[in-house]
Amino acid sequence: MEGSGIRASDVMSREVVIAQPNMNLVEVARLMNNFRIGGLPVVERGRLIGAITERTIMQRVVEADVKGSAVLVKDIMTPPKVVINPEEDINNIAKYMSEHDVTRVFVCDKGKLIGIITNKDVLKHSHQLIDILVEQAKIKGPQLSEQYTAFGKCELCGQSTHLIFKDSVFACEACLPQVKKSAKKLFSLKMFK
Repeated sequence: MEGSGIRASDVMSREVVIAQPNMNLVEVARLMNNFRIGGLPVVERGRLIGAITERTIMQRVVEADVKGSAVLVKDIMTPPKVVINPEEDINNIAKYMSEHDVTRVFVCDKGKLIGIITNKDVLKHSHQLIDILVEQAKIKGPQLSEQYTAFGKCELCGQSTHLIFKDSVFACEACLPQVKKSAKKLFSLKMFK
């Protein structure tokens, strides 16, 4: 699939709350609560070395009934699941999030953490992505295949998910059978908006 033109560097948050390997979990929990976030990159001398999430804390500390102040980040951090470069296209970012079942990806340049992208950042820019994909579809015309996918809101049911372009409509997999019936109706509605 062609790129959307929206890159990681366009949507990432540059101010990233981080954990350091020698912090204890009480300090980490305090950061997560203060900033209302569910996970932190673990950084040492500017380099991304791991990640710590609510899920990891629940599994390895709370469930094991271990005192949080006695556990260091470096002892329970996990490798980051998805690390991307600043030029990565937003289509690929959404795909990676879905494939790896993560809500955040880390943006690194030569090993140094420079930003973070959450699922909310991707959704916030999905309207731009849909507009770009619609324009690309108009240019490509009938040669556009069903394999042309994106991440955004289904034009039929409104669910935010991966979409397939069929009969001039971006639809989720569940709505594909009704696309032919709805394509003409949607096209008419769009023309008069």
